[in-house]
Amino acid sequence: MGSRKRYGYVEGNTVRKIQPAERPDRERRSTGRRSRQAEKSQVQYTTVLYTFFLAAAACMVLWSCVRYLQLQAEMTSRVKNIAALETQLEELKKENDDNYTRIMTSVDLDYIRDVAVNELGMVYAEPDQVILYDGGTRDYVRQSGDLPEEESTLADQILGR
Repeated sequence: MGSRKRYGYVEGNTVRKIQPAERPDRERRSTGRRSRQAEKSQVQYTTVLYTFFLAAAACMVLWSCVRYLQLQAEMTSRVKNIAALETQLEELKKENDDNYTRIMTSVDLDYIRDVAVNELGMVYAEPDQVILYDGGTRDYVRQSGDLPEEESTLADQILGR
């Protein structure tokens, strides 16, 4: 028991030999002090540079965070603006459809036909007066030349033209 208190715990299956600590000479101490002073000045210079580097890095991180928050707020406001414009577009489309339906229901096609036939003297076209053409897929037609003249119609033959 006495040996344990004096030398500490024994590890493993073999006991280590205790070696006395060496004491440095006075020369070693003076050389060590000089090198320590040189290291201290080197460490102080390095510490100043390291501090400036950390401050610059912290400023860059802070600026990046602020810019990120600004961009996120701008994006959120744009999304809200787009949603408001889409709502407005839907309302305008609904209003336009309502107006179109109101106008189309207000037109009386029978009255228009009656006025055209009775008051203006218009008549329906005969089947031989109708010229069919291939209009394609467009919604409108432009006439690029005169229509071809028919050789003679039944009415022309009767009238002798």
